[in-house]
Amino acid sequence: MEKKDILDISGKTFLRLPFVDTSIALRVRDIDDIAAVKSKLEKLYGGDFTVTVDGKAQKVCDISEAAVIEADALPDFDKARYNVIDAERVIERLMRKPDGCPWDSVQTHESIRINMIEEAYEAVDAIDSHDLDNMQEEFGDVLLQSLLQSAIARREGEFDFDDVCDGLCKKLIGRHTFIFGSDSATSADDALKLWDKNKSVEKHYNNVKTQLENMPKAFPSLLRCQKAHKKIKKAGGVVNPEADLKTALKNNDYAQAICACAALLSDEGKDAEVELNKIVRDKIEKL
Repeated sequence: MEKKDILDISGKTFLRLPFVDTSIALRVRDIDDIAAVKSKLEKLYGGDFTVTVDGKAQKVCDISEAAVIEADALPDFDKARYNVIDAERVIERLMRKPDGCPWDSVQTHESIRINMIEEAYEAVDAIDSHDLDNMQEEFGDVLLQSLLQSAIARREGEFDFDDVCDGLCKKLIGRHTFIFGSDSATSADDALKLWDKNKSVEKHYNNVKTQLENMPKAFPSLLRCQKAHKKIKKAGGVVNPEADLKTALKNNDYAQAICACAALLSDEGKDAEVELNKIVRDKIEKL
């Protein structure tokens, strides 16, 4: 195998890499922390995978010391373990025309729009159920939607997943000025205030009305009610959900009453969607 076909790196560099493409042969040398290197290899290949340790074949799980560890390149779509690099590769294969998946290859941003919403709700349901196995699966499905949408965008010449990651990192670094800049935050409240401040500068929000106008129209109604209430209250606007509720009930304006109740729940630090779902679950269990 030619040198160019091998990812040849030191142990320290190997440990710093967030992702490693196991479709490329690997050579790890100058290993200082064998336990950490072994742990990462197990995560990449699995404990039963056979590598070459100082010139001799050995399972990853059996490694106790080594100066040089080498692993052969794996087939793209036949691995014991995959990572995000493989996820992108699988999506690219599915989206390829004319020999890709007949369904995946013809999707558009709009045709799978609802899937993004459905998968997000299913992920939240897994969180609420404290179901770790289901959480792992549903988080993967949420990632799948981002990968699919990015692949569609790449196909249309709009952007790709690298652009998505680039924008995400720039946003996180730009808004966490108390980590990556000169600001200081000693509490969660301080951090949130700086995040909101930096977001407002980034988005050119001049006032609370601008913020509210830029809320996603696809937000569930209760979420929109609560977010609007929080933003108006934070900006110093006049809010009185107790009085709003009394007036709404007096006038049989139940939509206004629901909005006022959502605001009251927000003031108590509760999520209206979660609280109503609890009530529905209780009603179902009592049937």
